[in-house]
Amino acid sequence: MSRPPGVRLNLPFLHGLYVAFNAIPDAYFLGDGPSCVFAKAEHIQGRHDLFSTLLSCGSDHRIQYTGVNVFNIAGNFEAEIAASLRRISGWSGCGVIFAGAMPMCAIAGTDYERIVRKTLDGGRVPGFTIPRRSAVSGDWLDGYAGALEVLAGGMDLSGAAPRPGSVALVGYLMDRNEGEHRGNLAELRRMLRALGLEPVSIWLSGSPYEDLRAVRHAGAIISLPHGRKAAAALAARLGVKLVEAGLPFGLEGTRRFLETVGRELGRGEEAAAFIESELDEAAPRLEWSVPHAFMHRRFAFAGDPHHAAAFGGLVEELGGTVAATVVMGAASHLGEADRRALDARPGTSYEPDRGRLRRSFAEATGGDADLLVCNSLALKYIDPSSPWLEFGFPSEHTHFLHDDPFLGFKGALSLCSRMANEIVKGLRAKGAAR
Repeated sequence: MSRPPGVRLNLPFLHGLYVAFNAIPDAYFLGDGPSCVFAKAEHIQGRHDLFSTLLSCGSDHRIQYTGVNVFNIAGNFEAEIAASLRRISGWSGCGVIFAGAMPMCAIAGTDYERIVRKTLDGGRVPGFTIPRRSAVSGDWLDGYAGALEVLAGGMDLSGAAPRPGSVALVGYLMDRNEGEHRGNLAELRRMLRALGLEPVSIWLSGSPYEDLRAVRHAGAIISLPHGRKAAAALAARLGVKLVEAGLPFGLEGTRRFLETVGRELGRGEEAAAFIESELDEAAPRLEWSVPHAFMHRRFAFAGDPHHAAAFGGLVEELGGTVAATVVMGAASHLGEADRRALDARPGTSYEPDRGRLRRSFAEATGGDADLLVCNSLALKYIDPSSPWLEFGFPSEHTHFLHDDPFLGFKGALSLCSRMANEIVKGLRAKGAAR
């Protein structure tokens, strides 16, 4: 059965691709297409990410375009593409180049792989090609995962020497260079080290290309949901163990993550001791908030599908209920268990029509959610009357200048604190309105 026409609550492939490039500070992209290739970077720089370096005042932007349009696409642009690749590779800040195309150019059949290989082979800077099919299908999550897959399949891993007790974490969604992600990365490293594991590389983590190549020293690859295929490809190329773990989101999600990693890598006792210690510290801190801000409260979520699945578990373990979930991404991104859990909750919709979103959201919640946790795109189209907390990609109104995680045990406490404050403010506003 086909879906009704309309603009869906989702973002295209290129947005996710740019999120990935934004998290690799020496990555440059040459897009075959008109100026909109460049303009999409403005959705991230200065709006979603205050510390983005995709664009530059000196015009040596990390996002470049060929200028091909509907009037000149029939011409032979191969020489211009090659010249642009040589020019970009000569910039001192360039550590890796990606080339790709807008849909209009992708269907023209230009052999980008040959051009990149011929132009950059033997040079200082490695080059990668985004598959043409990606430009005409897929959403922002496909774009992010696609960048990781291209790297995992083509990165030079020569000199690979797995170190005992070392791991690489592949599939972390680093959607901006602000404090919530710096805090998440610190928390992920803290948890792994508590198990006696040393993270030699995290994909992605705001680190340059050469730091990503440190994956070749990992004795095991820990896979997170936003990069499953890349993690599997790296584990196969390196001949090391692959551990597929869930997102360490919420107290229960973090416990499961640590138990999985501990069990699979022979660190079960260390994981159990760490979990017990962390929960003993976290539980008293939630003592006031749970009965006042979470128990019997009604929540709603709109955003990333992996966060959506984890958010429901967090709310329910604190005594609340999820009245509505709006997923900004295709259902196919979720594993079977997460998909079943989301589908079992009332008011779950995937990529709903933006024009009908406010009405359908009100119907799902009865117009009376205690808190909506959502990204700025969903906030715009839902336009809620209930209290809201901005979270996820994109977030244009909320920024973090200091480290403030939302993953791991510390992140669970931090996110719960933010949510509780907004709920209490909403309760006060309701009381004042009576």
